[in-house]
Amino acid sequence: MSTADEKAHASPGANIAAVSGIQCGVHRIEAIQSVWGTKSKIVLWISVALASYMCILDNGTNWAWGSYATMQFGRYQQFAAIQCATSILLAIGKPLFAKLTDAVGRAESIAIALFFYVLGYTVNATTPNMAGLGVGSCIWVLGYSGLQIALQIVIADVTTLRWRPVVSSLSTGGWYFINFYANGQITAKLTVPGGLGWRWGYGIYALCYILALSPIIIVLLWAQRQAKAQGKITGNAPAEAKPPLSARLRAFAEDVDAVGLLLLAATLALIFRACPSLSAALRFVFVPVVLAGGSYATTTWHNPAVPAMMVIGGFFALPLFIFWEAKRASHPVVPLRLLRNRTILAACAINFFDFVSFYLTYAELYGFVSATTQWKIGDLVYYSNAQSLSLTFFGLGWGVIAGALKTGYKASLIAALAIRIIGTGLMFYARTHTNTAALVMTQIIQGLGGGIASVTSQIGAQGAVPHQDVALATAALLLSAEVGGVVGTAAAGAIWVNRLPVEIANHVPSLNGTEIAGFVGAPTLVRGLAGQAYADMVAAYSQTMRMLLIPGIVVAIIPLAAAFFVKDFCLLEIQNAVEVKTLDGRRAENAGESSEPAILEAKV
Repeated sequence: MSTADEKAHASPGANIAAVSGIQCGVHRIEAIQSVWGTKSKIVLWISVALASYMCILDNGTNWAWGSYATMQFGRYQQFAAIQCATSILLAIGKPLFAKLTDAVGRAESIAIALFFYVLGYTVNATTPNMAGLGVGSCIWVLGYSGLQIALQIVIADVTTLRWRPVVSSLSTGGWYFINFYANGQITAKLTVPGGLGWRWGYGIYALCYILALSPIIIVLLWAQRQAKAQGKITGNAPAEAKPPLSARLRAFAEDVDAVGLLLLAATLALIFRACPSLSAALRFVFVPVVLAGGSYATTTWHNPAVPAMMVIGGFFALPLFIFWEAKRASHPVVPLRLLRNRTILAACAINFFDFVSFYLTYAELYGFVSATTQWKIGDLVYYSNAQSLSLTFFGLGWGVIAGALKTGYKASLIAALAIRIIGTGLMFYARTHTNTAALVMTQIIQGLGGGIASVTSQIGAQGAVPHQDVALATAALLLSAEVGGVVGTAAAGAIWVNRLPVEIANHVPSLNGTEIAGFVGAPTLVRGLAGQAYADMVAAYSQTMRMLLIPGIVVAIIPLAAAFFVKDFCLLEIQNAVEVKTLDGRRAENAGESSEPAILEAKV
């Protein structure tokens, strides 16, 4: 750590926000490392576990409530629009909360995420229509996005490269081993006829989030107070010495790069959204690709607003965003030094195209198995969570082995992406042989490759930058994944709502337009058919799934190619492979085989 850094730790009068370019949140968490005791560390990890558990439990069930809510409203085909809207906001939330964690603090950012969680789910629990469901979901997903990245940043702060894959895997999916069964039971109890209903799911979780997130907020704030009391973090200046409110707001806006965030949001919104009016925006946030698919008569490719917004986003908002980040932003959302880092660029490409491929094959999978199998509701949930369980198991297993061996990660990343392609290819067989073994194996094999790829790409991105850039590197990685999810979900929704009615009409010509729309809007109605009519309907769904799998497997080749461009490094007892320092910011003397920045050039 530099002399300036040491003075900031030791001197009560130091300005921690301006030390060596390190922002307030980063300096605070490094100062906290020096005050942790055994008991406080135990409390921290229990708090992280609680927050992770709630996040994973929610992630495994809320989509089912959304599905049943849209079915109850008779608008299941519009569920893809809500998914796309939340995917966009999930992406935008990543850089927003990454900047907040750096400029404001880790605990404060999680508290803000909690606010969005509770507000969004309260709206969902009380909504009388689809409009409220869309609005509540958009509010909720900001909280989810914030907690998702804040937890990963905190874990990167308090773990070394050696064990970060294990802890990260546990936090992002470890609880799936328990929730794999619990998710199905909870969903079944809430959604079956005569059950409590999907509204209770949203309402109960709003309360549970308060109980689950409060401990991590409290323990981080307590540690900050302890560090401040020991002079490791400076206190606030006296009231008379504080600058005017306008100056403080301006400084905050610069710290979080408010202009850059707005331009980034505008770019994504204009390219991926179509909001003809403010009132329409309050009802839904539609994706042009889905809208132009023809499922909504008022907004198609023939409507000039759709291509116009995409052109404005791509040729006006995006260049303006790039100019601002390169020339004007003091703390840019996307620093140019990240764009010059080939490992970051390769990892972002891997995540973007991998998520495009994943959602092309997964976004409509629940509707497909609902129509083509006779599984119970709980079994449908188990199947939908099978890949997540596989992701967790193999990602965690790789983390343990890699940490024990202090090995590199590049070879594992390449192999994992190759395995993921194999799993996607096997879905061509499973779609026409809808037996349990074939369907489940595709998810397990994809999870094997995806779990290892997810962990290795993230550890590569976090290890390839200094601590100050860990939050932004993580945000860039997750942002790429979420934007890929938006593209994949949008494309899947467009293909599904366009092609499925055509395939049903071709395979079951006796149905009229209203009846076809009913089967598209509620896939479970297919189960009520029998004999040849059921077989023909299953064939229609299988042919539509084929239209999703073809682009899915083609796109999956791109991440494999990008993996060859990352730099490899060994997973040692250091915060990152650039500064080679300990968790509290001091220079690492005995990190392992090497303690030099050249560790990034280690051979595969």
